[in-house]
Amino acid sequence: MVSVQRHLAVLRSALQPGETERLWIRAERSERSHAGALLLTDRRLLFSGLGFVSQSQEAWPLTIVSGVRVTPAGLELQVLGAPEAFIGKPKDLERFAALLPTTAATDASVADELERLVRLRDSGALSPAEFEGAKRRLLE
Repeated sequence: MVSVQRHLAVLRSALQPGETERLWIRAERSERSHAGALLLTDRRLLFSGLGFVSQSQEAWPLTIVSGVRVTPAGLELQVLGAPEAFIGKPKDLERFAALLPTTAATDASVADELERLVRLRDSGALSPAEFEGAKRRLLE
């Protein structure tokens, strides 16, 4: 079993120049049952986890994270409108959620959301690959 410290080392090695670590917690990504570490920086939310037969490493710009809430089931949020959920110690999840953006998911039209994605891409908050993935999910 890989320790949470190993996951944290992987996440820290992925930090961009000038990016500042804010908080990390031990967490499990609910949908995939991957246990590992969730790291919050001043720019992104990162996760590294390992399941029985697979692993996941994700990095999401904070500008695309919304609908953050802590429930009895864990930490729930939206990433470009797609649900993500994490399980962990309730106290840790509450501290983590308090630092995440609190923008509630909106009922913006597809055109409005596409314009927002273009602005994020043009500002550098989204890479071209992230933009294409988000656009594809939006238009599905």
